[in-house]
Amino acid sequence: MRLFLAIQLSPAVREALLTAQADLRRQGRGSFPPPENLHLTLAFLGETADLPGARAALNAAACRPFTLAVGGPPGHFGDLWWAGVRGDPALEDLALSLQADLRARGFRLEDRPFRPHITLVRRWRGEAPQVTVPHASMVVRRISLLRSDLTDGKRIYTELSNKSLR
Repeated sequence: MRLFLAIQLSPAVREALLTAQADLRRQGRGSFPPPENLHLTLAFLGETADLPGARAALNAAACRPFTLAVGGPPGHFGDLWWAGVRGDPALEDLALSLQADLRARGFRLEDRPFRPHITLVRRWRGEAPQVTVPHASMVVRRISLLRSDLTDGKRIYTELSNKSLR
């Protein structure tokens, strides 16, 4: 099973990202995540059979609801273009505490700094795009444990568990 912990997005934030994706499509080509797959990853667990351990880490998460906002020019890692995310310090604290808990439970996570972003397009082909992500925000009230499956060449994400933030 391929698992990750994530924040699923509100309709307003998703719409802002879809607007940016439409602008990107007019300027080049690439692999665009479908609307239902747009999310912010907190921790990528990869291939694992330890669903109980993943659920335990999710359930142990402690965080108050917080605001997450997108907007402005996108960034990129090579040919992957993304929308930057502004949140209060609770976002980074949540991600880092989840990652530490998962490592303590024996999960092997990538060892790189947490840089919150939402993927707009992978394998971008075209000039550097002239795009601005419209400003939108949401209050994050829950986090999700998602499974990623490849079906007929498409990524399908299924929520296995979630936890409300209090």
